[in-house]
Amino acid sequence: MNLGTHLQPLASDAAASPAGTAMRCAVANFRWEQAVSDVRADEYNTYVGDVTQHKDWKAEHNSYLDSFVHVAKDHPRSAESFMAVNGQAHLIEHQDNAILLRLESLGRLFEHSLVSPIANAFWDRFYNSQKDLRKDNLSDDSEVLRTDFVEQWNTQRIQARPMFATFLNNFEGGNLEKLIKSDWPHILRDRLGLTHWPSTTGKPLPVALMCYTLDEVRQARAMATKKGAVASFARPTVLDGEMSAAFIPAPLLPGGKSYGHTLDLASTEVPAIFSPELLTFPIEYQPRHIKALGFISHPHALQNDEDILAARNRHVQGLQCLPDCGTFGEVLA
Repeated sequence: MNLGTHLQPLASDAAASPAGTAMRCAVANFRWEQAVSDVRADEYNTYVGDVTQHKDWKAEHNSYLDSFVHVAKDHPRSAESFMAVNGQAHLIEHQDNAILLRLESLGRLFEHSLVSPIANAFWDRFYNSQKDLRKDNLSDDSEVLRTDFVEQWNTQRIQARPMFATFLNNFEGGNLEKLIKSDWPHILRDRLGLTHWPSTTGKPLPVALMCYTLDEVRQARAMATKKGAVASFARPTVLDGEMSAAFIPAPLLPGGKSYGHTLDLASTEVPAIFSPELLTFPIEYQPRHIKALGFISHPHALQNDEDILAARNRHVQGLQCLPDCGTFGEVLA
């Protein structure tokens, strides 16, 4: 990424190392990022301004996200991830329809005073009868409960932020029933690099397995008015999320099929294959999108700075084995 002259010194490994491993990894991502256009980089550099400390850079980065990426639903423009300024990261628009997979935390819904009654009722009805979630027709009472829960959930999703997703085909050969019979909450948490789940030790996190399609995303963008979006899909870049040691940019490959690659929290080897990651234009959830319910109840393997750094280095080594990517990134000693 083309960082401004005021950020380049902060982005060096030497400057970031005293700020800790997490910051060292986060600024390395800016050095390695290839998919941010010069126009978007210039906008970002101007917004962040002349910061001189890493903590100030992080604060301005989060403010940038609030202004340009985590936009409110009623904002007149979409997240910049899908606007022309981010064209370098856009994916092929008219790729064949496929099922997307996403892991959603429901924890906050149970803590929200207005939503918790219906959230608890929904969980009590469907957790032990999850096959009903995948049925087209339910009893009137059950259908009303399921619909009301999803409507309340959508109401609480006040931001039209990009949705991180992957492809069902990359899990159990695309066999949803087989995936559901596995320990999918922890498998997906690890494969998708969700280091922040669970966030509270000893308190299981309720999660939902969501599936929607590329066609539904295209339709959502087509129905959006005055949003300025020119793409329905993009690869994640360092400017589409918070500074994170769990995110690693992928090399930019030609042809509009250059997905992101998630960090596998459970892998102890240099990866030979990667789980693809993409951003989708936000959709309103429908009851049919909820395929299973579960809990994340134990921590992932990367619980200290040394383990995170080692996992990142293995991931980068795997990326360097991709065709024509031998010089991508760097192994951090």
